[in-house]
Amino acid sequence: MTDKHEQILAAAVKVIARDGLERARIDDIAKEAGVGKGTVYEYFRSKEDLFNAIVEQTIQETMQIFARIAVADISPREKLRRFMHEALDMAQQMGDSIIITTEIWAQGARGHWHGGGSALVDLYHQLHERVKNILQEGIRAGEFRKMNLDGVASLLLAFGDGLMWQYILFPEDAHFENVKNEAINSFMRGIEL
Repeated sequence: MTDKHEQILAAAVKVIARDGLERARIDDIAKEAGVGKGTVYEYFRSKEDLFNAIVEQTIQETMQIFARIAVADISPREKLRRFMHEALDMAQQMGDSIIITTEIWAQGARGHWHGGGSALVDLYHQLHERVKNILQEGIRAGEFRKMNLDGVASLLLAFGDGLMWQYILFPEDAHFENVKNEAINSFMRGIEL
């Protein structure tokens, strides 16, 4: 990707997070990016095309984090802890742009519920399977208790989403850091032997 492409994507995240997908305008995105409206159209056919690129970028970043952790030479216990920490750290690092996730979830749900398909649902299926694999690996290694793998994998993903929503509503970094650490420790105590 070119620098201009990245610049436009970053501007779109800010504008859509601030104004919402329906009210965001290409003019506003161009202004935020410091480019002309025509330049935005050189890279993206429409606002929807631009939003889909944001979704794809978010999914790729999430999968890269998980792929890196999945192949790391660390215990299953540490893989799970690291995944939870890094996913939630990513949310904090986004600052007020984290609000874009509300648009991503809303559009993903609409697509899924109304038959249009959803890259977000596909991401959840992939993450669910990868979490189950780490849990199974931890059971075999004697680090985790026997459990309902589907249920615990779903719980872990919901746990992350719930904490992200907490941060969206109460974006106080010091408080969130304490909550995040306690939540991760409590979750792990529930599955460890």
